[in-house]
Amino acid sequence: MESEDRLAEDPFAGAAPGDVIGINIQVPSTWYEFDVHPATVNRSIREAVAERVKEKPELAEYQADLVRTLKKVAREARNNDVVYSGSMCEIVDDEPMVASLVVSVTEAVNETTGERAPTGLDTLMGVLTPISRGRRPTDPWRRVHTVDLPEAGRAARAEGIEDIEIPDDNRSYRAVMMQTFVPFPGSSPKVAVISASTPQLALVEPMLQLFDLITSTFRFVYRADLDTES
Repeated sequence: MESEDRLAEDPFAGAAPGDVIGINIQVPSTWYEFDVHPATVNRSIREAVAERVKEKPELAEYQADLVRTLKKVAREARNNDVVYSGSMCEIVDDEPMVASLVVSVTEAVNETTGERAPTGLDTLMGVLTPISRGRRPTDPWRRVHTVDLPEAGRAARAEGIEDIEIPDDNRSYRAVMMQTFVPFPGSSPKVAVISASTPQLALVEPMLQLFDLITSTFRFVYRADLDTES
């Protein structure tokens, strides 16, 4: 098992002047955004919650619950390829209502040969398998289709209700899930994976609509963008 304190490799390291050097995505202002590094994530969560309590003093009695819930979300989302993490955690009828979204960057690799695999939409769509709806509303199902992201182009998407395995654990939980696979521009072998989920199964369609709105803000960041801003 690898140490949680191991530094994650920067997926944008070695980028040429015209290459992608980062990503940008916008979540609602009520969401929590925190550092994803294992060594600092807990402090980042505590600080984010403390700041929110200052803005909304009525949340003070739930501060410990919010921190605990966000830490759980962070543990479940932990992945060395994650470059962004954001979470919703609202208190409804004294219970936390949560959702999370992470963006990871990975390279498509043929597991048999170890060689880089194509990242075109046809390839991505070919490995995503639809699942028909079951008899019960909360049974797993998956629909697969392509989407057009306003600032990132066409992408492959899988969405529905999934059984998600908890990292470093033998358990899983059922959740509303949306994953959008965005090929990097040009000939890069990398893919940005935007994964959003919530255990609120009764709100499947509204949550998928929310995830779609957030994902539609995704864009790649180039060095020229930073030069323009400066």
